Amino acid sequence: MIVSVALCALLVPAILAGQGTLVTDSVSSPALASNVVGEKQTRQVLVYMPPSYRRNPTQRYPVLYLLHGATSLPMEWIDGSYQGLDLRIAVDSLVAAAAIPEFIVVMPDANNVIQASFYANSPATGNWEDFVVRDLVRYIDGHYRTEANASRRALVGHSMGGFGALTIGFDHPALFGLVYAVSPCCLGFVGRLAESSPAWRTLSTIKRWRDAPAQVGIVLGIASALDGSATDPRLFAELPFDARPDGSTAPNAQVQSRWLARMPPARASAMVGRGDRQPVILLEAGSEEREILAGIQLLRSRLDSLGIRYSDTTFMGGHIDRVRERFTQHMLPTVARWFRSRP
Repeated sequence: MIVSVALCALLVPAILAGQGTLVTDSVSSPALASNVVGEKQTRQVLVYMPPSYRRNPTQRYPVLYLLHGATSLPMEWIDGSYQGLDLRIAVDSLVAAAAIPEFIVVMPDANNVIQASFYANSPATGNWEDFVVRDLVRYIDGHYRTEANASRRALVGHSMGGFGALTIGFDHPALFGLVYAVSPCCLGFVGRLAESSPAWRTLSTIKRWRDAPAQVGIVLGIASALDGSATDPRLFAELPFDARPDGSTAPNAQVQSRWLARMPPARASAMVGRGDRQPVILLEAGSEEREILAGIQLLRSRLDSLGIRYSDTTFMGGHIDRVRERFTQHMLPTVARWFRSRP
């Protein structure tokens, strides 16, 4: 049973007509209780409620779940970190212009001690996927006036959050009817996960996870997420590429297979194998994101082979320099159109 914590103080001073309400809430997650890094199981969650939420106490609303990236926090959707983006103001403005319908936005804090949870279940860092699909969704549906079905839930993530949106969306299509991945990272052994990456040699030398330098933090995060160990002080069991004495690396096929089985392409295959109804899938990335685009190509190839429909967009820009524009001009209106198409 989830133990709720009372709503914290409002982040806005007044509720005005046409202005949504932003609150800081907390969810105590049993899924995160079993971890070896001392991760707190009570997680902060920002919840945006649309302008009419307080005025119409019987109305229910669809929900957009928004997953942040590595080394990030949900407050960055609000505090201007992305080209001045304040998501509350952006949604309010679009609602006022009748460009989108009203909906709730849920922004959970998934920033762990490594700053890269990857929204994955791990014996080392906790069950972050279960936190989202069990504890968070149950809490939100139990404490807010939501329309509690997949056709009224959208899951959106950026970067590491895009990885999480895809894996969670493919694993639980009965919960989320739309999956939207913006610049999703780490979809295969490309870029910083390629055999040529110096991260493998660096991680092969550490004795404890705290010894890892900051520049390999993302790779340490995905190692502890996809092949986590509750007994190894490094937090991972093995690496997909073994370091040789001469400084080169060699693929470890068995470990690679374990990692690949937990990445989005394999999760899509598993979804088809189970015969699940597929969600609406939207992918997008910037033209300058070569590593991200290479990973998306791996996913596209798998989706094509499975006969899964999806939309794929490449915009002009890099990893974070167009976030405000993409969110306000593309992501929010696209999610809104999908909500409107499913009354």
